[in-house]
Amino acid sequence: MGIVTRLFNDIEGIYWFPVISLGLFLTLFGVMVIHTLSMSKKRDQELSRMPLDNDEQ
Repeated sequence: MGIVTRLFNDIEGIYWFPVISLGLFLTLFGVMVIHTLSMSKKRDQELSRMPLDNDEQ
């Protein structure tokens, strides 16, 4: 692990990559939680029945 640590210490600006990744993850997760909680009951029931519907004819 020592070579990896030394390599990453030599790269300037590497500190921002995990910060940006965490920010993107939290933003996407927050948007999905808000979208899920604001979904109507009718749409929720419609989506929950989808795997059981058999549209093959």
